[in-house]
Amino acid sequence: MKDQLLNLVLPILMMLDCSEGKVFRVSKMDCRTLDPAFTYFKTCKVVRRENGRSALFINEVFLYKDPIDEIILNLGIFKVVKNRRFQFLNETLDYCLFSRQFLANGFFAFLMTPLMRNSNVNATCPLQQSIVFNGFPVDENTIKEVPIPNGVYMFQMRASMMKKWRTDVKVYATRVDMYSE
Repeated sequence: MKDQLLNLVLPILMMLDCSEGKVFRVSKMDCRTLDPAFTYFKTCKVVRRENGRSALFINEVFLYKDPIDEIILNLGIFKVVKNRRFQFLNETLDYCLFSRQFLANGFFAFLMTPLMRNSNVNATCPLQQSIVFNGFPVDENTIKEVPIPNGVYMFQMRASMMKKWRTDVKVYATRVDMYSE
């Protein structure tokens, strides 16, 4: 019942409060390894730039040396209101299947297209190298088309590799109309 109501209300909220040019102001990022024997984060930081813009730096090192071909990604978007989080989106996909039909998947395509441009990750399976996002910019030109209203959000990306959850990355950001000048 709750999911059905969310599916009805969410598109209406998006249409009412979604205008072109809205941007995200990132406040913090948290990268957590769920299996330290498999992978760890060498770098996980937000670098603030001018007028509220920022860049995300992530360097995930794989200790597992064989090619990884079973990758499941889970994206959750939560709206944060006071001390509560309301789940806005929960989408899971098989990365190897997604990489073959890259733009066929709705919301993940919004997020993954700019991420792939700013990383060393190839768009094919299996993964064989560590993952590096070397200054993924969060500004007017990235992920602005994500259709959600103003407010505080938590983006959570979890990765399962070889049938076990290995990483959990959370980015906290505020959706605003424009950066301060």
